[in-house]
Amino acid sequence: MRFPICQTGRLCLQVFALLAFAVMQTGTLSGKEMQGARGNAFHAEVPDSSMRAFAHGSFLVMKGDYWGAIEVFRKIVPQSPEDAAAVRYSMSMAFSGLSVPDSARVHGEAAVRLDPRNMHYARYLAVIVHDMQDYKRAAELYGQAALIDPDRPDMLYAQALEYVAAQQPVEALEVFGRLLKRDPLDEKVLSQSLWLQIALKRYTDAIVTLRQLIGVVGSNQKLELTLGELYEQTGQPEKALETIRAIIAADRNAVPPWVALLDHYIRSGNREALIREYRAFDKLSSEDVGSSIELTRLFAARTESDSLYVEPVYSMLDDLAVHHPRESRIHVLKGVFEMTRNQSARAVESFKTALLLDARNIDAWENLVMAYLDRKDKRMAFSSIARAKLALPREVPRMKVLEGYLLLHTGSPAMAAGVLESVVGTRHRIKDHDLLIRANVTLAMAYDQLGRRKRSGEAYARVLELDPHNSMAMNNLAYLYADEGILLQKALRLSRNAVMLDPENGVFLDTLGWVNYRLGSYAAARDFLEKAVATGIGEPEIYNHLGTVYQKLGEADKAKEMFDKVRESKKR
Repeated sequence: MRFPICQTGRLCLQVFALLAFAVMQTGTLSGKEMQGARGNAFHAEVPDSSMRAFAHGSFLVMKGDYWGAIEVFRKIVPQSPEDAAAVRYSMSMAFSGLSVPDSARVHGEAAVRLDPRNMHYARYLAVIVHDMQDYKRAAELYGQAALIDPDRPDMLYAQALEYVAAQQPVEALEVFGRLLKRDPLDEKVLSQSLWLQIALKRYTDAIVTLRQLIGVVGSNQKLELTLGELYEQTGQPEKALETIRAIIAADRNAVPPWVALLDHYIRSGNREALIREYRAFDKLSSEDVGSSIELTRLFAARTESDSLYVEPVYSMLDDLAVHHPRESRIHVLKGVFEMTRNQSARAVESFKTALLLDARNIDAWENLVMAYLDRKDKRMAFSSIARAKLALPREVPRMKVLEGYLLLHTGSPAMAAGVLESVVGTRHRIKDHDLLIRANVTLAMAYDQLGRRKRSGEAYARVLELDPHNSMAMNNLAYLYADEGILLQKALRLSRNAVMLDPENGVFLDTLGWVNYRLGSYAAARDFLEKAVATGIGEPEIYNHLGTVYQKLGEADKAKEMFDKVRESKKR
């Protein structure tokens, strides 16, 4: 039986520890066997005391006695400087077992520095620093391991992924390129390269990579659609159109290629072709206009970030209304779209048309009420609710929730609470959880305006029973606790969860900052409140919170700046 030899020609303590462990498990090696192993393994003799101590320390690690092992290893280092790398590595593992990553890293770094040709050390340390989120260092270590053993492509792949985690896409792409030179048909590497090329807007390179990937995995709709989009991005509209049409020819009922086709004509400004193809899609599902409505809804959503889609959406809606004159849902969608364009008067007419076609369309009733509220026409809003209750007796609870919302937002929180309590009180008969959530959220707000904070908290708690991931209820309940100065640890947990679910929400960040302030964590409070202000929400309350925290931290000038903003906001 032969064992690896260290560069010094001595039997590595690490190897000897493994040998010692085997002896403990299976019995004592004969003197002849030991002599043979030692004679074949090293030239310079390792002191027996160091060997025994190292074996003992390794055994303690295996037993989970990490502090005991560390004490043993610390004594060995000065006795066996040639084997310091192995000792440092073992100490690192002991600290890792104790969940002390900083010390584990220090000793792991020492092991790698002392024995830079040991791939095992480099890989081990890469895992440690990755867990500490030092992805750049992890990439360096995997690169070092790959140099030690060039026949290990998995080390290069790990290095590339660490570069991705470190937000160094150029470096990651370079490593993936080296892997593709080894194996041009590696599906995993091709996919990663494609993603990075698109992220870096290297669209021409992405087309080449995508074609290779299609050659490996075969053609599928998602990849072909991506190819069409890349052709668009590189100024090849004819190829893009050809690609999209080929996908539709293969499956005419698939919606994504139709979306891509219509998007192509919208962006090219070809309104005639847009409507022609839109009608072709509508004819595919002539018995049920639902697919066309959903397709139009998708493009309507895009108008929120790109005005290019506004006029095409109006054209789609008008065309649908012409070809489906008895379909109430089209006019509801049209009214909702008009509401988003601040055209509440037109929206009212659209909802009325929808109700003329179908008086039982509950969505039309709800949206008509909201349109009247938007126009500040309380009389017609309440009148519409009353008419809806008569037309749809089974939907009375739903209309009551809407009535409570209307009362709350027209200055009658006490009446709102009374209406909503009648719904919440019969919750065991209501199977619609979303309706109960809306009822309790609105009721909580009504209680809050009435100064009934305890009842408000109870309503938010009911929301979280129905929907444990409701971020608004988490945030509002946390703020209520913070304002009252009660259950602050629970408030901290709730507000952290709310921010985790919606990290860019300025109101949620404000709550988390204020909870930290109440807990006395002023530096953390400042950080979260500064993030809240940075979102541009501009609420006086947030300025006041941040000013209060600055004042607590002795930052008088900054505090004054925030309080000045509060006064300016109130003057507007």
